[in-house]
Amino acid sequence: MNLQVKENISLREFTTFRTGGPAKYFAEAKTAQEMHTLREFARKKQIPFVILGMGSNILFLDEGYPGLIIHNKMSRMQIQNDRVTAEGGVNLTKMILIASQHNLGGLSGLVNIPGTVGGAVYGNAGVPDIYIGDVLTHAVILPAHADKPVIVGPEYFQFGYRESKIKKNKDIVLSATLKMRSEPSIKIRAEVGQYIRERTAKQPIGNTCGSFFKNPAQFPSAGWLIEQAGCKGMEEGGAIVSPKHANFIINTGNATAKDILTLTLKIHQKVKDKFNINMEPEVQILPLSPF
Repeated sequence: MNLQVKENISLREFTTFRTGGPAKYFAEAKTAQEMHTLREFARKKQIPFVILGMGSNILFLDEGYPGLIIHNKMSRMQIQNDRVTAEGGVNLTKMILIASQHNLGGLSGLVNIPGTVGGAVYGNAGVPDIYIGDVLTHAVILPAHADKPVIVGPEYFQFGYRESKIKKNKDIVLSATLKMRSEPSIKIRAEVGQYIRERTAKQPIGNTCGSFFKNPAQFPSAGWLIEQAGCKGMEEGGAIVSPKHANFIINTGNATAKDILTLTLKIHQKVKDKFNINMEPEVQILPLSPF
C-alpha cells in the first residue's frame, strides 16, 4: 500500500475537545480509492476503524483508539445549476460560503457548525428549521459490505433527529449532492452573518465539541434541563460546564477525556434524579461509550 499509515498518533490535535490518547493506526484519505484501501487495511488486520472529519462531535478516551483512524481529506466540490456536490471531507461552512458566491442558499443556519459534509450527513446536522437531510438529493457511499461505491437517495439514510442509518452500519459517505435555493448572494451573506452573531452570543468558544447531549423531545432543550438540575458551572479536573450554555462542556486547557466523561456522567445523573429522564449524548464516545 502506497498510503502512509502512521502508528501511535496522538488524537489531541485532531479533535475540538483537545483530548484523547493515541490511535494505533492513523492515515489520511484524499480519494475514494484511498478510503477503500484504508478500510481494507483495517479489515485485513481485523481492527476497527473510524472516519474522522474535523473532530468536532467526538470524544476519544485517554487510552486511545485500538484501531485505524481514517482522516477524511476528500475535498472536491462541484456546482451545477442549483445542486452542490461536495466530497465527505469538505468543511461544511466553507461549502455554504462557496455556494453563496454562486447565489445558492438555504443552509445558512448550518454555518459555523464545525464539521464536514460527510459528518453532517452522518449525524443529520441541522437547526430547528433546516437539517441537511432535508436538502440531500443523493449521496455516493461506500457500503459496509461492498467494494464499489453506490448512489443512494435520502430515504436510504432513514434520517432522524441527529440520527441516520449509517451511524450503525459503517457505510462511508464519499460525497453528497444538495439541492440549494436560488437567492441573491447579498441576502445569503446577511443571513450567514446573522446566524454567526446569534450563535456567538449564545454559545461559548474554546475547546468544546458543541452541544454534548441531544435535546429530549418533551423538554425545552438539553441545556435547560442541565441548568435546572443545577449543573451550570460544575467542574471536574480541567473540564467545566459552560456558564454561558449548559450543554457545552469546555476543556479549560488541561482536561483529560476522563475529566470530561466524569463530568458528563454527573450531569446525566443529576438530570435523571430531577426529571427522571435519561439524556442521550450526541457526541460519539470512543472506543466505548458508558452511556
